[in-house]
Amino acid sequence: MMRMRRNLPVALMALLVHGCAETGATRSNESIEIKDAGESYSLSVPVSRLTMTLPKGNWSRVVKSTGGSTDNPRYFYFEDKKEASLILSGWFEPDRLFTGTRDLWEKDTQSWKKRGLPEPGNVAFERVGRWDTVMYDHPFGKAVNSHIRAHWVQSGTWIDLHISTTTFKSSAENRRKLRSVLGGISISERGASAPR
Repeated sequence: MMRMRRNLPVALMALLVHGCAETGATRSNESIEIKDAGESYSLSVPVSRLTMTLPKGNWSRVVKSTGGSTDNPRYFYFEDKKEASLILSGWFEPDRLFTGTRDLWEKDTQSWKKRGLPEPGNVAFERVGRWDTVMYDHPFGKAVNSHIRAHWVQSGTWIDLHISTTTFKSSAENRRKLRSVLGGISISERGASAPR
């Protein structure tokens, strides 16, 4: 039973990654750079002016290449070593590809439906700091699989972030955790005076 619980989030994440809308054409010279900065990870793409800082905590970088959008050279994926069901992934993309949170949500859910993936429930759009987000859940037996898709657009760059967790807690408790993780992430701009 414990083994199934540990593998459940990974299997669900693989399904959802394949179900996400394509994030656009890739160029081989624009790959994600992830640096260990002591107490944090620093994520950036050379052509972007933005850097995303993720407090290290229990995060461990995992190389995922399951096809589809995970083959994007600007894709990143982390798992929490203590809470095996807590996953953070995303992409850095040109801002011209961002068509709005609601438009992307419609495209994603249509794609999921075509692939026979479970329909999301408890959908809520909200701002979390400067992030534009959509939160949703998937029931999974007695467990609740909760997600937050967060978008940050600034200075020609769109950061598309996906954080998820699967627990036996309530949706509200899961979302508090996801908001807390998102709130700990900072974005800075090269040449700007302070992180935003």
